[in-house]
Amino acid sequence: MKKILLKINLLTLLTLVISCTENDDNSSNVDLIIGKWEYSTQYENDIQFTQNDCQPSTIEFTSNGNRTDKYYDQNLANECVLVDNVNLTWTKINNNTYQFNQNGDIYTENVTFENGNNKLILESSDDDGNGNVIIYKFVYNRIN
Repeated sequence: MKKILLKINLLTLLTLVISCTENDDNSSNVDLIIGKWEYSTQYENDIQFTQNDCQPSTIEFTSNGNRTDKYYDQNLANECVLVDNVNLTWTKINNNTYQFNQNGDIYTENVTFENGNNKLILESSDDDGNGNVIIYKFVYNRIN
């Protein structure tokens, strides 16, 4: 009888261990934006606009609300070099809206994910001063 109870207890324990993992509780709380993204392309009013030929300009979002943008461009020797490192903070406002703060300059962007959440699209708009609205879209691909 003791052997049967021991087997039942071991089977129950094994079932509990298999059915409850750490990832089950945490995975639904992780924001899709968290990770490192590589610049792909950008659009102004749905017209593709290439910033420069240098890769890999990147943007990284951390779970503690920090954002780091690294921009590259060509030097006189046509080598891609880091030309700007921008630090911001981010906050999720709702499903598709995020707020960014760079030294007190606060703005919001619409954020969408495509391609199995491996493509990030940041979209914002601005007035050109003549009453025309320009819609900017920046496209990034997840690298981790």
